[in-house]
Amino acid sequence: MRRILRRLPSPSMVMACVALAVALGGTSYAAITLPKNSVGTAQLRKDSVTATKLATKSVGPRKLQNNAVGDPNVKPNALTGAKINEATLGEVPSAANATTVAGYTVRRFVTTLAPGAPAATVLNLNGLVITLTCPGGAVALRADNNSGEAAQLRFEGRGASANFGGGSANFLPTSNEDLNSSENRGSGTAQYVRANSTGVTAIYGWREDSLGTTTACRVFGQAIAG
Repeated sequence: MRRILRRLPSPSMVMACVALAVALGGTSYAAITLPKNSVGTAQLRKDSVTATKLATKSVGPRKLQNNAVGDPNVKPNALTGAKINEATLGEVPSAANATTVAGYTVRRFVTTLAPGAPAATVLNLNGLVITLTCPGGAVALRADNNSGEAAQLRFEGRGASANFGGGSANFLPTSNEDLNSSENRGSGTAQYVRANSTGVTAIYGWREDSLGTTTACRVFGQAIAG
C-alpha cells in the first residue's frame, strides 16, 4: 500500500499537468482561428463552395457579371410577362398575316405580280377567295365563293377615274366579281356573308406602277372574318 501511494503524483505535479493541458489547448485553438478577411480567392479550392453553403438571397444582381445567366440557367416558365420588355420581342411569324381577336380572325395580305405572271391568291378566308392577275400590266382583282353554299357579296371602291360599286345577292360558288372595276389604281371594301351568318369584311388597295425599280401589279389590305 505504501509503495502504491508513493507512486501517485504530488498535488504540484497535478497542477502542472493541468496548466500544460490548458496551454496546449489554447495554442491549438489559436492555430485554427483565422483573422478577418484573411481567406480570399487564392485560398479556395475549385468547386469548394456549393449551393448549400450559400445563404438565401446572399447573391444579388451586383454580384453577377453581365450575361452571366443564360437560357440553360433559367427554369421553364420561370419568367412571367411582367419581367419581359415587350419592345425587345420580335413578331411571331404567323402573327404577321393572321391573328384572333375576340373570336374574329384578322388577316393582313400583300401580293405582288409581274405583268403576265400566273394568277395568285390574295385572300382565302371563310369562303371568300380574292385572286390577282396582271395581264398586260393591268390590275385584275376578282372575288369568288368557295364555301360550297350560297352567299352574298357587296363591294364598292374609288378608282383613279371613277367611283364604283356592285355585288351579288346570290353569290354562288361559280360566281366571279370584279373588285377593282378595271381601275388600275384605287381602294375599296368588300362585305361577304354566308347562309350560316359568318362572313368576311375586306379593306384593300391596289396599284399598277413602279415601286422602287420593279413595275408590277400589287394589292394590299386586311380582312376580318367571323
